[in-house]
Amino acid sequence: MLGSGSAGNATLLQDGDQRVLIDVGLSYREVVRRLESIGVPAATVGAVVITHAHGDHTRGAGLFSRRHEVPVYATLKTRATWKGADVARWGDLQCDATTKICGFRFVTFEVSHDAAAETVAFCIESSNGDIGFATDLGVVTETLRTKFRSCRLIVMESNHARDLLQVGPYSQRMKARIAGERGHLSNEELALFVGKHLGRSVECLVLAHLSRVNNTPELAAMTCREALDVAGRSDVRVLVAHQDCVAESVELGLVFHGNPADMQIQRQQALPF
Repeated sequence: MLGSGSAGNATLLQDGDQRVLIDVGLSYREVVRRLESIGVPAATVGAVVITHAHGDHTRGAGLFSRRHEVPVYATLKTRATWKGADVARWGDLQCDATTKICGFRFVTFEVSHDAAAETVAFCIESSNGDIGFATDLGVVTETLRTKFRSCRLIVMESNHARDLLQVGPYSQRMKARIAGERGHLSNEELALFVGKHLGRSVECLVLAHLSRVNNTPELAAMTCREALDVAGRSDVRVLVAHQDCVAESVELGLVFHGNPADMQIQRQQALPF
């Protein structure tokens, strides 16, 4: 992930020479800089896919599309509420449908979040297995549990710790919005999903969209790992995405199998995910 959080989200998905950006909520200049930092020229990206029309997911998407003449895939409802959208051309996404994009198959479905239009998540079918992607959601639905059951890699929101949110500086109205079913997923809610509903094929979890006010990377990772240990899934690798820098890449073809104590983390020159 190139960046994840309320100040801007962008994720690079790569399979061979095919590359897709999911959301471009960073500025155009910053997303290009971060791509270059991992050896990926911006001109090699073939498409942009948008989850919803909040600015931290769309900020740089229009300019990226125009500069590199790539399509932006979004649902019709998202296009209608995306103010000032100016893209090279549109690609169509539909909920409960599959869209082929640069060699990937995006299975799109709606999740609960307070965007003006619908917010979507994906089960992404690749040559190395399925990827679950849901970075803004207030509640885990049965649809999500079903879609993510076959995934090898899941990228999922772990926005806040409930206790930190309640004692934090936000207004009561903002706290209620964040904690509500159309807000953001807490560490504890993610842990419940991990402990009870994680598919046996999952090998790696990436924790995304962490609050810099109501969470810490260490706390999010610890809460997730504790749930995995209780469920007997200590084999699952846990990574945390960051707001200010590129996260460690994950290559599905090299996802670790075996004793985590023996694992040596290797960074990839090109970011597969």
